[in-house]
Amino acid sequence: MEQKSFTVPMAAMDALPVLFFAVAAGVLGMKLRAPLFFVGALVCFLAGAGKVLWKLLLALRAQDVRLLGAQLRYLMPIGFFLMLIGALRANRTLVRTLLQEAGRMPSILFFCTAGVGLIGMVVCAGRFDRRDVRGNWIEQTINAVAQACVMLGVLFL
Repeated sequence: MEQKSFTVPMAAMDALPVLFFAVAAGVLGMKLRAPLFFVGALVCFLAGAGKVLWKLLLALRAQDVRLLGAQLRYLMPIGFFLMLIGALRANRTLVRTLLQEAGRMPSILFFCTAGVGLIGMVVCAGRFDRRDVRGNWIEQTINAVAQACVMLGVLFL
């Protein structure tokens, strides 16, 4: 992205999904009692926080720390993989109970809305250029709403 396209409000908007994810993953991790899940969630959180910091540095100092901008695509999959392994290694009865609760109202409504948001983000990724400021705002708004829905769904478990 062009350095001029990043603003502090855009970086703040980018921070919202990271914070919503942290709350959801923390609550879910406590419910699962799975240390590896927590490690994966921490990796994902740090990856998201690094991306927010990258945008903030671009907005405030026009300084492009490329490592901060690129690390998300490598660390996020690793974090999610660790979360998956942690969830698979958790108590099966507990996991079954959480999955049953996830299929009930209002959690199911929030999770379905988050799924629609995920589809929207995939569409945005294919449609907008990374340098498109308007597209970035649209994608981050969809991401914030989707992550807020995941968080609310988890909180209602």
